[in-house]
Amino acid sequence: MQHFEPLPLFRTDTQRRLLVELFLESGARRTLSDLARAIDVDPTTVMREMDRLESSGLITERRVGRARVVEIDESSPYAAPLRQLLNVTRRPAEPTTPAERPFGHGGQKDGGRHDRRPLPSSRRRR
Repeated sequence: MQHFEPLPLFRTDTQRRLLVELFLESGARRTLSDLARAIDVDPTTVMREMDRLESSGLITERRVGRARVVEIDESSPYAAPLRQLLNVTRRPAEPTTPAERPFGHGGQKDGGRHDRRPLPSSRRRR
């Protein structure tokens, strides 16, 4: 099986996770609090990302009491293609053999030998 990395097309990983949750996981209207809990992110961060998505025309929002409820704007020309793209990229296949891994076992060019030592900048100064 060929290994594909997620495309670097989303602004942040949080935005990508929110889009996956909205487009592929929930399939319904969601409050910002529900989304924050679902992806384990601070509600303020979710609010900022949803504001950006709303201004792009990808989602719609309405108030229900104090809650902000968001849903996909299916009339957006980006909705259907984005759903397809998210479906393909949300869970990339893990490399199964060392030859398929870009830098060997530990994800580093040296095979991961140094991944347990702290970086010089993280050492405590006395």
